[in-house]
Amino acid sequence: MARPRRVGPDDQLTLVEHLEELRTRLIIVLSALAIAMTGCYIENVRIYHFLQRPLDDNVKLVTLAPTEAFFNAIMISVYGGLLITLPVISYQIYAFIIPAFAHETQRSIRPLLVMVPALFLAGVVFGWYIVVPPAIHFLTHFNAQVINYIPRASDYIRFVMLTLLAMGLVFQLPVVMMMLGRVGIVSSNLMRRRWRESIVILAALTALLPGTDPVTMMAEFIPVLVLYGLSYFLVRAVEPKPDAAPEPL
Repeated sequence: MARPRRVGPDDQLTLVEHLEELRTRLIIVLSALAIAMTGCYIENVRIYHFLQRPLDDNVKLVTLAPTEAFFNAIMISVYGGLLITLPVISYQIYAFIIPAFAHETQRSIRPLLVMVPALFLAGVVFGWYIVVPPAIHFLTHFNAQVINYIPRASDYIRFVMLTLLAMGLVFQLPVVMMMLGRVGIVSSNLMRRRWRESIVILAALTALLPGTDPVTMMAEFIPVLVLYGLSYFLVRAVEPKPDAAPEPL
């Protein structure tokens, strides 16, 4: 497999060359995803046991169909593969898009991409230790005096994995805002003026994340607000100065 060529902002590529580069990067992503999914499938039993840690010791996962145990292993491999390869996917997207920017913008944006895997990992860790345990506790103990909770394995695995993926992606907010600020699409002044609208939008986006219960939503919404506040200071640090470039409307 050929290595993707490094494209500069002054290079003029034909449509076929762009498609060839995109095809190569897709092959890299799919290869990494296939390797990660294979590893997760081989270790699906250990991952299965690991995912059950937030549950009480007396609560066991159940399956309701003959084929469900097999497809649960597939689900673990797919979600686990995505968790592992998302930093690779992010880099390949960056490498494909970055040549469209000028050299100076590239030099200022490139160091920010180092934060992508670190923030994604931080989001996954935050989701596992801060979001998932209280959410599982609240949901499994709600009306416990009248309901005998027997969790279905597929629903439980999907909830936990989607929550971890969502938190990993949510923690990319500072990087996204820094890039938008560096190229002049977003400014700290705009973020300061529109903070009320931003809170409403962030609350709406948080409501779309996995888990519609109030405990899960608040556990996800609070870090989103903190990340948005951090993004303001980061945007202020990297945005073009008024004497260097006009402030966007």
